[in-house]
Amino acid sequence: MNAAQELHNIRHMPYGTARTAAAEAAARKIEADGPKEHLAEALLDLVEAYTFGGEGAKSFVVFARALRHWDASPELFDASDEHNLFWEFKWVASDLPDFPQITAAQAEAFLDDMQRRFELQGSGISAVLAARFGWAWQSGATDAEARRLAWISSPRDAFDDCHACVIGRQTDFFMEQGRFAEAYELGRTQDGTCNIEPTKTFHATALAALNLGLAKESLSFHHRATASDTRANRDLASSRGQSFELLARGGHFERALRELRGDYRDMLTDPPSPLQHLRFLLGLLAGLSANLEHGEQSTGISLPGVGQPGRDVTVADLHAWATGKARGYASAFDARSGTPYYAELVERALAAAPAASPLDFGPAFGAQREDTAEARSTNSVTPAAPEPVAPQRSGLARLWSKLTDPGTASDQDQAAGAPAADGAIAPDALLARAEEAAARKDFAAAARDYAEAVTPLESAGWLERAGLAAAEAAQCATLDRNEERAHALFGRALALLRAGGADAGTLAAVLAAWAPVADRMNDAEAQIRATAAALEAHPELDRDGLTEELAAKRAQEWGIERATLRDTLARSLAATRGRSFGEGLDSDRAAAEALRAGEEFAQLGLLADASHAFWLAGKIHVDRGDTEAAVWGLESAFEGFTAAKKRKERIQAAGELIKLLKDTGQTERASAIVAQLQ
Repeated sequence: MNAAQELHNIRHMPYGTARTAAAEAAARKIEADGPKEHLAEALLDLVEAYTFGGEGAKSFVVFARALRHWDASPELFDASDEHNLFWEFKWVASDLPDFPQITAAQAEAFLDDMQRRFELQGSGISAVLAARFGWAWQSGATDAEARRLAWISSPRDAFDDCHACVIGRQTDFFMEQGRFAEAYELGRTQDGTCNIEPTKTFHATALAALNLGLAKESLSFHHRATASDTRANRDLASSRGQSFELLARGGHFERALRELRGDYRDMLTDPPSPLQHLRFLLGLLAGLSANLEHGEQSTGISLPGVGQPGRDVTVADLHAWATGKARGYASAFDARSGTPYYAELVERALAAAPAASPLDFGPAFGAQREDTAEARSTNSVTPAAPEPVAPQRSGLARLWSKLTDPGTASDQDQAAGAPAADGAIAPDALLARAEEAAARKDFAAAARDYAEAVTPLESAGWLERAGLAAAEAAQCATLDRNEERAHALFGRALALLRAGGADAGTLAAVLAAWAPVADRMNDAEAQIRATAAALEAHPELDRDGLTEELAAKRAQEWGIERATLRDTLARSLAATRGRSFGEGLDSDRAAAEALRAGEEFAQLGLLADASHAFWLAGKIHVDRGDTEAAVWGLESAFEGFTAAKKRKERIQAAGELIKLLKDTGQTERASAIVAQLQ
């Protein structure tokens, strides 16, 4: 493969460890062996990999090499290389404030050199003025407002920020300065999009509205922010903190904790930079500080060395930890600037109180839980939540044909239909209406209609159909981010399906869909025990009376059911981060079931599913500190995803494997994996 093709392939990898390692290897190879005309491209690609892969501190040295290369051999830069060089100046400049080890003198020298080069290039200096504003604001300088005005009043040019980012950056600035009315008014004008917008603007605008007492408008912008959020950009650390603060101070502390656990738990321990971490912690602290009356409540989060060993940290534990981290960062950044800027922001966060006007998310669905033991023991999730340990294989299978066709119900169900009570809508009509609502993505309406059909179906004796309707209602509530209701409905669905004699495949699908919901609600024990029981009770394969063809088909179905139950149990246990529920329900069981699920999926020819299971096993062993087993699991996942042609998953698994190998001193094996990516 030639250098051009190799660099092209690397640019199409997702950001992360694998792409960064491949970009490093390519740059080293081209710098040593040529061709020299691709060196600029390789260096600039590496800067991009570092910048958007959470290793911005490493970009400074590589960018300096690119500048020296430009000064020495500008003829080796084609038009694309030249444009990228000046465009990436902006990325590197924006990262200057993020690391306290970069002094004010170094930053000013960099910005002066940037301006000199842009002026020589004749490209305009709007990008330089934006960078000077960014440095002044984020280093706590007193002339930040003057720098902002100089930037926005300058002529636009080809290297200026996009329209959406111009609004978003200022909205965040106003918010941090406590200029909430200005932030709200500017944020309302956001009408652009890019890789981080309008998400950033809408999160800031929602918090500004909350601080102004505009609860209805705050909730509206929060919904717009979450609807546009890809959860995949390193620049959203401050937005994550703002979202937590908004929910926690807006009267929805449990929802804030669920979002923290399920959507951005990694922000606690794996931030993109020190300043991004501090900005996230400011929002976290404000939300926690407004809810310290819940100090003894478990957060569902474990942090090494924090709280009591073997137990999730409490709200008070998390508050103390975050306070210490934030004050440490503030001290380092303020020492650089000679101001108390960040120390004052930390104190402001610590003094935060509940909002005067709480957010109204609508009916309290948690109060509508059905009166069953399992429903009372349960709670919910959001579909966009990243898996705590490894990506979920699949969600709830669509069981619509089984739900709408009474002929497919189990023999234990009644043969009669489910008539409607006087003045009520018949269950079949409710189900049809729910399906229509789900098709147009009105998940709130779909959840309501599915749930309304449950009771008349149950009363008429159609227990399995009632359970399926409850499961569909739960899934739609999940998609509507109505977490309490989804969790309760999954609990009720399982009870009805068991009573109705649902087959193992149906139970496996519902339990798999319930798993991330129960984890996000920090209430997984009922789901874990139900999954373990379903696995133990999984019937032996019965081939009696079946033709050879039907027997083979049933064997495949039976194998998938069992492997899915194993995978779900492993995933559910792993998500609790080492908790034990007794009776062998612990991390040992999680690792064993993940491995067996991978082997069984592989025997069934389901390579992608097997690879996900092996990936899970590898990650469990990483958490357990068993390097040899972890490497085996991650290698198996990497090889399986390669065979299954699952490019994105292959690269993600490779990144984790490369990191593990490097961290344990196995650099040659890590290099061999990198070579396979190129």
